This record gives sequence, structure tokens and C-alpha cells, in this order.
Amino acid sequence: MIRPFIKVRLFLQGFEFGVASGDTVSAFLNAAVYIRFSIIGGSRLPDLLRETDKYLSLVGHHNHTMTRAYIWTFRQTISTLIDKGNNTGRPMNDGESSGIADSTYDGRHSETDNFHKAVQSFWLGYNERCHHYVEKLFDNNNKCGRFHRLIATFYYGLNAFSLLRKGQLAASRLKQLPLEALTVLKDAEALSKWNFRNKVFLLEAELQSHRGNKDEARTAYAAAITSARASRFIHEQGLACECAGFHCKRVGDHNQARDFFNQAKICYNQWGSSMKVDFCNRQMKTLKNG
Repeated sequence: MIRPFIKVRLFLQGFEFGVASGDTVSAFLNAAVYIRFSIIGGSRLPDLLRETDKYLSLVGHHNHTMTRAYIWTFRQTISTLIDKGNNTGRPMNDGESSGIADSTYDGRHSETDNFHKAVQSFWLGYNERCHHYVEKLFDNNNKCGRFHRLIATFYYGLNAFSLLRKGQLAASRLKQLPLEALTVLKDAEALSKWNFRNKVFLLEAELQSHRGNKDEARTAYAAAITSARASRFIHEQGLACECAGFHCKRVGDHNQARDFFNQAKICYNQWGSSMKVDFCNRQMKTLKNG
């Protein structure tokens, strides 16, 4: 069974035990997993950035090159999600180049890199780029971990709707992606409602919106928002509000759209993403008073 993200604190305990026992390899591996799941679970980004910089400093001090490559990738994602890296692009007290030497990358790290590029692209709204990196991730099933694949599938399905609305890529194939994503995530939901129920609701909401079923879409958006809040996924609560806002905008209900974008803004502010707060502000400015 897939466990709730709340279990991520166990990896902090693993880090502390490893340090206390002198097993730095185990300690830093636990730290890396802690950061990875904290990103996916929607931990507050500025706090996570500070923790990540602390781990980078320690890893550098102990010369754990491979672990540093992973943690650096995670840091790039955190920085991008906060402010596109404008003010958070370099760790404090890090004298090395922001790049990691190619020799530190093995095949598994390459898949991690593809996953994080897909995540960054999704939240930045770079839809074709997100699609590209998810497909690269899926090309090698042996190196794409099951949990990474499930999260990537969620983004893949949602991203397909944006590509369809923009008329990009082959529509016949894109129409199948959300349906395939729903099938996969419903199976995952049966194992862990905590982790996946809100994602299923949001994909269903976007599907109903795409089909023009306004009432069914609003019901599913409300369920996605409520479910994300119950699981304490503040970033995905904001995402569900954002998608609901765009749905209302498409059907001409600008007052409701403004309310949803404002709710999304509140969630993204709690998450610590100034990038997404600014995005919501821009969306609200485009809406007419109704």
C-alpha cells in the first residue's frame, strides 16, 4: 500500500539516526528522500529551501557527490516553484558552479532529472515541455519508479487538456491521455485515497469541463478542492481552485472565476510560491466585473 505523505517525517528520523551513528551515506540518502517527498507533498517551499541548503552544505562537506547531484536537482525544482529561481537560484555559501558534472549522473539520476523538469514545466505552464519530459520519463520503465510514474501521470493527464485547448500536438492522441491517466490513478486511489483521491477528482473535473458538462464539472472541482484540503496538499488545493477558475472563465462566470483564483492565490501563498501568487493576480486582472 502507498503510504500518506505524512510518513515523510520518518526519513528525517533516518537522517538523524544516520548522523548519530556515523553512517553518513544512510543519513544523506534519507535526507534526499525526505526532500523529494516533501516537494511532491506540498511542503512550504521557503522552509524546504532552507532545509535543502543545509543538507547541500553537509553533503558537500562530506564529499557525497552522487547524493549532492540528487539534492541539487531537488533544489532547482524548489527554487523554480518559489520564484522561477529569480532570487533563489543559488544556495547560500555554495562556491561551486550551479551545474553538476556529467560524471555524477547515472541512468537513475537522469530519470530523476526528467521527472523534475516535467514538474517544473507543469507549474510554469510550459505545456509542450512538460509533455516532452514526461514522455522521456516513461520511455524507460525500469528506471522510472512507481510513485514517480503515478505523480507524472497526474501531470501528464492534466497537461493534455491545456495542449488540447491550445490546439497543440496530435489531438487524437491527446484525447486519450486523460482517460488513461484516470484509469491508472483510480487504481492508485484504491490503495491510497489520501494520496490520490483529489487527483482523480481534478482529472474528472477537467474531463467534464472539456466535454462541456458545466454542472458535473463544478461538482468535481468542488470535490477535488475539498479532498486536497483534507489531505493537506495545499499546492494541489490551489491547483484545483485555479482549474476551477479557468473553467468558470471559459463559461463566462467571471465573478465565480475571480473567487476561485483568489482561493488559489491564498493556497499558493501558504505554499510559498510567489510565482503562482503573481500568476493568480494576473488572471484576476483579466476578468470583467459581472
